[in-house]
Amino acid sequence: MNPLIPGIGLIFFSALCNAGVGVPLRIRRRYQWENMWLVGHAFAMLILPLAVAKFLVPDWPAAVRAVGPGTIAIIIAFGFMWGIGCVTFAIGIDAIGLSLGYAIIMGIITAVGALIPMARRWSGIPTNASIVILIGIAVCIAGVALCGKAGMIREKAVDQKGPGSGASASAAPTGSSLLKKTAAGAFAIGLAWCVLSGVTSAGNNLGFDFADRVATEAVKLGTAPVYASLARFIAVYWGGYLAVLIFCGGRMLKTGSWRNYAGAGAGRDGALSFAMGAFHFTSQMAYGAGAYYVGRLGTTVGFAVMISASIIIASLLGFVTGEWKTAVRTSVRMLYLGLMVLMVAVLILAYGNSLVSG
Repeated sequence: MNPLIPGIGLIFFSALCNAGVGVPLRIRRRYQWENMWLVGHAFAMLILPLAVAKFLVPDWPAAVRAVGPGTIAIIIAFGFMWGIGCVTFAIGIDAIGLSLGYAIIMGIITAVGALIPMARRWSGIPTNASIVILIGIAVCIAGVALCGKAGMIREKAVDQKGPGSGASASAAPTGSSLLKKTAAGAFAIGLAWCVLSGVTSAGNNLGFDFADRVATEAVKLGTAPVYASLARFIAVYWGGYLAVLIFCGGRMLKTGSWRNYAGAGAGRDGALSFAMGAFHFTSQMAYGAGAYYVGRLGTTVGFAVMISASIIIASLLGFVTGEWKTAVRTSVRMLYLGLMVLMVAVLILAYGNSLVSG
């Protein structure tokens, strides 16, 4: 069987789990977003990876030591970038809106997160394949922009009808106002947060790509290649959670929201935090395995496909949950166009990957 088939399948499953990460955040009752992110990411980045690695990658400490402290420091730094992106994502989305913010962030993540790993392997990629893949990434970014434009049209129509008339307010992931959209200056600041989130969130894929030597060492020690991706993520997670701990912990100390961990409803939201972490961890593992099957350009083609699939699935879930039920026809048509463009991007990227031998 062509390895691209299970590879793309796992990446789509990763996107499905990724779409589920935000659900617990939306239905919480007692926790603020920082409470849930701190606990949820502790499960996703520390507890679950180490528990699973004990069985699938038992020699991961030796694999990490084998690549040297300098390489691990770089991987952790990329992870810290990603952690900053996780926090600034919430701030940026709250500042300029879900659809516009998501489109900007995802577009930048796609460009940075897919192109840099490709640049590392540029000399070994056939010219025809590199051209096709670059076109695929450009089409992917265009699809993201169209989906974002559709959301902007929908939200504008909701705003004109008045508060409470649509789903955009409930879709905001933070549940609290971090920045106010009251002036052009505030919007510019929010836009800057989104750009920062897009650039730094790509640190997840960049750290995973840079940690390929860790996977190589893990395989040498007897780990199955498809499971070695977990060894690549471990050091990335260390840096990621350090950033989440600093920013979310600092916010809890500043606002006193740490008190939300005790009292009525705390247990329920704690369980939701675990679910969020489980979705997040499963998404990462499925992406890592999918990137392995995709091959040498797994962190370029696979990453762009994962972003495209995430937006497609999230949009379909939006229809299921009624977010687009009252949307104006123009926005729905724009969304359909964006989704079709993303599907075309997936096909172009898959074809480009097939042109790369090995």
